[in-house]
Amino acid sequence: MVKQSEVYFASANVPIDYIPRVPMNKWYTHSLVYQTKEIAGKILEDIVSSGDTVAIKIHFGERYTQCYIRPIYVRKVVDKIKELGGAPFVCDTLFSGGRVLYDENNEPIWSRRVLEEGLKTAAMNGFTSETMGCPVIFADAPKGLKSVTLDFNGKYIKKIYMAPAIAEADVLLSLAHFKCHDCMSIGGALKNLALGCSSKRGKWWVHHNSKLEVDPEKCNGCGDCIPACPVKAIVMENGKARILPEKCVDCGFCVDYCPKEAFTSRSFPDIREQQARIGETAAGIVKYFEGKCAFINLAIDITPLCDCDPFVGVPVIPDLGVFSSKDPVAVDRACVDMANNSPGIPGSMAEIAGVMEKGAEKFNAIARLRWKATPGATHVAPDWRTMLDAAEKAGAGTQKYKLIEVNFGYPPKTIKELFEEYKEKPES
Repeated sequence: MVKQSEVYFASANVPIDYIPRVPMNKWYTHSLVYQTKEIAGKILEDIVSSGDTVAIKIHFGERYTQCYIRPIYVRKVVDKIKELGGAPFVCDTLFSGGRVLYDENNEPIWSRRVLEEGLKTAAMNGFTSETMGCPVIFADAPKGLKSVTLDFNGKYIKKIYMAPAIAEADVLLSLAHFKCHDCMSIGGALKNLALGCSSKRGKWWVHHNSKLEVDPEKCNGCGDCIPACPVKAIVMENGKARILPEKCVDCGFCVDYCPKEAFTSRSFPDIREQQARIGETAAGIVKYFEGKCAFINLAIDITPLCDCDPFVGVPVIPDLGVFSSKDPVAVDRACVDMANNSPGIPGSMAEIAGVMEKGAEKFNAIARLRWKATPGATHVAPDWRTMLDAAEKAGAGTQKYKLIEVNFGYPPKTIKELFEEYKEKPES
């Protein structure tokens, strides 16, 4: 018999007639926020032991992003973990590179490259220790230079570089916003694991598969890179910059600060290989936690772009609900399947991509819209199957799953019961 992983699902759809059918003081139990809190308890109750430190990995969103996970969902998951005896902290990781760019209005681009701006963005978006009721941190702070290195024998990935605070946690909970993604086709548990839990070095190696190098043809010897390098891994030789590989941590600071774009890598894998590398990296992190990890995907506000982007467009399908599992491959696949079996929203990228019908494959078609408009990259064609297949092959989980629908809300009365009770009421 083929092994299946259990995936729990609570629907975002609540019948309007629950207003008379459920007592007013129990309406909140049918909120998706409450359902998320309780589904977290169900998936974590046999993982979290008293005193366990629990890393809740989320995406803080970027400046002006409007569809990241609402803070109230995260806060209620924090509360549930405390009920289980755990000691949670909410975290994200710093973005690759080390320089935040600003426009003429002093608005930052990629604010999560540096700690100060990243924390400002987190606070603006509602994530602080006060609102969460626990520490809120960047797991590779202050600069993203430190990593916990894991060996892994994947087809592509040989080493994984985890953010230290996540690696130190007893339990990892991925709390991901499931949505489209222009590079990976989907963003969910696997991406939140592989890139979201990696240090800057880890992110570099997932995307590049080689160390940073200097292109001597581009380098003009200005020396701007030397003070920019946080680990003093760059020297000048014969009027050109040279990286000391034994010191370099592949943080990408030099890439951001070089005016001639002389810092690069020997290879930049195509999009399908990058997807496979994400799948393998996710598998390595799952293996590291030895069963003490769980995954929640909030499949609401399913937008065409990632939460890294300040504009994301309108959702492409109606809200689905919340999915959870101890298997990141299964939970992502369950989200994909239900999303593809949903109708597209008129006026969204689903309509532009021609994938409005139930059963139409939506994510790859929507991702392709970005690349069709990108000069020199019109051939790029992400496919979520590549990432899930690689993760499955590497041991992260299985795409075979059993969907278990749950509802933790107060049981509604039937309409028949309501009218019988009404008849029995004495006339006033």
